[in-house]
Amino acid sequence: MTGAADLRQIVAGLGELARVRPGDALRQAELILQQFPRLVPVRCLAARLARKSGDLDRADAHLEAALAEDPTATPAIAEKGSLAATRGEYAVAAGCFRSLIDAGQRKPDFWFNLALAEERRGRFEEAARAYRDSLAAGAPNVAEVHGRLGGVMAAMGDEGARAEFETALGEDAECIEALLGLGMAELAAGRFGDALDRFRACVASRPDCAEAWQQILESKRLANPEDPDLAAVRSLMASPGLPAETREPLGFALGKACDDLALYDEAFAYFRQANELKRRRLPAFDRGKLDRETEALLASGDGPAAGPKRRRVSLVPVFIVGMPRSGTTLVDQIITGHPEARGVGELAFFDAAPPGNDDEIRAAYLERLGASGTRVVTNKYPANFRHIPVIRRIFPEARIVHVVRDPLDTCLSIFFQDFPVGNPYANDLEDITAYYRSYRRVCERWAGRGSGVLEISYESVLSDLEVTTRRMLGYCGLRWYPGCMDFVNNPQPVTTLSRWQVRQPLYTGSVGRWRHYQDHLEPLIRGLGPSTD
Repeated sequence: MTGAADLRQIVAGLGELARVRPGDALRQAELILQQFPRLVPVRCLAARLARKSGDLDRADAHLEAALAEDPTATPAIAEKGSLAATRGEYAVAAGCFRSLIDAGQRKPDFWFNLALAEERRGRFEEAARAYRDSLAAGAPNVAEVHGRLGGVMAAMGDEGARAEFETALGEDAECIEALLGLGMAELAAGRFGDALDRFRACVASRPDCAEAWQQILESKRLANPEDPDLAAVRSLMASPGLPAETREPLGFALGKACDDLALYDEAFAYFRQANELKRRRLPAFDRGKLDRETEALLASGDGPAAGPKRRRVSLVPVFIVGMPRSGTTLVDQIITGHPEARGVGELAFFDAAPPGNDDEIRAAYLERLGASGTRVVTNKYPANFRHIPVIRRIFPEARIVHVVRDPLDTCLSIFFQDFPVGNPYANDLEDITAYYRSYRRVCERWAGRGSGVLEISYESVLSDLEVTTRRMLGYCGLRWYPGCMDFVNNPQPVTTLSRWQVRQPLYTGSVGRWRHYQDHLEPLIRGLGPSTD
């Protein structure tokens, strides 16, 4: 080895060989390293080739040798980030790419890889910024970046998401990220045929597109075990070397399909596998922190049942609270089917309310609601149960609807859902139990008898829709309107995971569903206690 020029030529030659025969390129790189073990660029190339071949231990060995030789080498740090992402260690990956950027290495692919890692961590605001920075730095994969930017914007409820998808499709009519994003937008609007067309375009272009297959299976109720879509997903799941990021959504999809077909043990096995994969890539849920927060919340005092009298208002805020998967979306669709009501979806305003006195916070919230033109505006963010005293103090005219459902059915349904963001407890039965117990303590204090909160059970909606609808409308100060019972055709977009179910006629098969899985739910049954009998 005579110098830097020779080294660059060797690396370039190995790179060219890797494009056509990556296995041969890896073997050649390792032969060179046997003679010259301190060549960091060759070490990094060998690590990359080993990673792409699926031999992560081999990749790790090369990477450790490269970092031992030069801990500050840009290609070594970048490969460490890529290897961490492959393993699902997205916090480590984000840290690697952020360190390179902070050191002045503002390359578009570093911004893009940082954005990918933040997206997988559920940190959508950080991901959106990094995708924009990637574009500003001259990213060559313009369509993909716009498509992914649209995806994280949609996850945050940003109405500009569709424009990003359209921009992406203008660059590449087969952009998977944009087709997926637009498909999800069609689902939210209840246009299932159009959504399926988008998802099928995805799998036609990329047959291993797990996200599209997941939506195809989850957007219908299967009755035929020989369903061709199910067969295609089973075949894909059986592929050797399938990465975790693909197996995770396929596991949720196959779990749902097997549940439809009453293959309950197989369904639970798929859901458990998918949740285990998801738990590995997300920050651990801290039960101790939840306990401390709950104690502090309850010790902070109940606050007044209602705040001081204020001037007469023309708008009544309605807060629909409860556990996820308890029926909050269904209740919201029923109420907002009224011509004098509309909804803002799940607005987590009080989780991080702006500083200020009560009047300023009130004004800020009303501004977030926007010009409504209706008397009632709903916010169906379930976790607002944690803010009931604050809501009652700032909005004495507010109506709070607490939706309850059988605890075991609720918790099982949470475990079966692939939540895109939030709900960090949702991937472990004992974590779900801990969260439910916290919720139950808070609501017993603040939403019980005499609180002025209307309790509606999911089961009562199913058993007597008209009576329950009349109760809700009367509580919200709305006149009777029969169209509210036609919630299936409510044009309001639904962006939650209930977007398919809430567009279907009432289905009682979800009541007592936990009994099909009783043999798998011992931690849940034991943890929730006697009230679940």
